[in-house]
Amino acid sequence: MTYYIGILNSKGGVGKTTTAMHLAAALGEKHAVEVWDADPQGSATDWAYVAEENQESLPFPVISVNHREIQRKESDADFIFIDTPPGNSQVLDAVANRSDMLIIPTKPASLDMARVWATLDSIPANLPAIVLLTHTNTRTISYHQALEALNEGKVAVFDTAIKNLEVIKNNANTYPKNLAGYEHVAAELLELIGR
Repeated sequence: MTYYIGILNSKGGVGKTTTAMHLAAALGEKHAVEVWDADPQGSATDWAYVAEENQESLPFPVISVNHREIQRKESDADFIFIDTPPGNSQVLDAVANRSDMLIIPTKPASLDMARVWATLDSIPANLPAIVLLTHTNTRTISYHQALEALNEGKVAVFDTAIKNLEVIKNNANTYPKNLAGYEHVAAELLELIGR
């Protein structure tokens, strides 16, 4: 059975494409994985093309989709990660309706956290959603405040926080070999869904 995971946040620049590509790389060694690129900017698609041009083809397909294809397209893959644009309610609604689970990446800064609450308010109440803190420095006040606010709001949060590391930026447009913590997020994800 295919498991659909939307990578969703109504704010841009929080690591949605990075999360989709790194989780696909982490799970792609043992599972059939696809990334569906629902962002009109096509960042995930560009990533795959540049990697291929540099003889670093990804071991999973990246497929451009629009909001109608999200609703109708079928796959035999074990996992589909759907990368989304910021602020496009038509696409975000389609992804929320198709997904078995949502991952909401966010930076711990207060402006970014405000969009997490707005994103959570816009999705169906019965749809499992879990926040992934990205671009973090776990020693900062903003990180601890974000974690405290999420815990007080009874929002599920991955135990693994993705640090603000140069290696993650350098992984763009390549087949990421140093997963910089995303391998731990992938392990948590498998445990959450019982696989």
